[in-house]
Amino acid sequence: MKRRRFLKIGAATLVSPLLPDSVYSSLQDKSSVWEVEGTPEKSIPALFESLGGLKSFIAGDIKKSTVLIKPNLCLPHGPELGTTSAPEVIQALCQFLISEGVKKIIITDHTLSQFNTIKDTPLHEITSKFKQVKYILANEQRLYQPVQVAGKVLQATETLKMLERVDLLINLATAKHHSATHVSLAIKNLMGLIWDRTPFHTQFDLSQAIADLALVIHPGLNIVDASRVLLNGGPTGPGPIIKDTRLYAGFDILALDTVVVSRYNFGERTSTAKEIPHLWSAYQNSIGEIDMQNIHIHKVLV
Repeated sequence: MKRRRFLKIGAATLVSPLLPDSVYSSLQDKSSVWEVEGTPEKSIPALFESLGGLKSFIAGDIKKSTVLIKPNLCLPHGPELGTTSAPEVIQALCQFLISEGVKKIIITDHTLSQFNTIKDTPLHEITSKFKQVKYILANEQRLYQPVQVAGKVLQATETLKMLERVDLLINLATAKHHSATHVSLAIKNLMGLIWDRTPFHTQFDLSQAIADLALVIHPGLNIVDASRVLLNGGPTGPGPIIKDTRLYAGFDILALDTVVVSRYNFGERTSTAKEIPHLWSAYQNSIGEIDMQNIHIHKVLV
């Protein structure tokens, strides 16, 4: 199995041989989620250290590697609305990767709004500051290729071609409410890596289609940015926001979403992941763990 393909398989039983012994032992009997609180500049290096360092994710020479970061950049909003991944989190992640010697970093998303240039996004300053960082606006069909999906409703879609050419995919979601799916977290964030989302809303059961998508896109690492949590009014806002300065991370994408759901009152009500249709459908698809009793939460010290 090729290394790049291996890194995209997110199930703990498959990624565990790539991890240090301390992390591997914690994954043997429970899905794990890592939680860190603090400024991104300190919390991101601490998070990766607790996961065994970047060398646990990239085989070979890190100095020759390419990392793809997929944040939530659906709208040209500033961080104050809590609708997109915080620029300071994206920048701190880029700074960490560069400090570790990563050759190239690609930031991409298929946005809801047709930005004309990168100057329409908060990423302009980041890409101007770091020569290793490139932003690709994934709003053209030529950037995608067809793939088959063994889903219950989703049988085919088009995913970004570059997924097959990078050494590590980091799924950097934001924590927010969503009017159609109740939450937009790590699993929902995968929709920004496909070309045509219209059938999800018009032809299929939306929740099942999102769960089916998680069968074919497997990030090497999933992070949920909870520095600003949009509790209601999502996905576009405005709405009530909690400033929590936290990041959550995991290999089990469903366990990660399950923990984040348990921490915040999205829709301004208490919910469990089992009550959210696309997360329950993901569990039925054997994507990961949805029972909080079976999830091990690691508190990362900064």
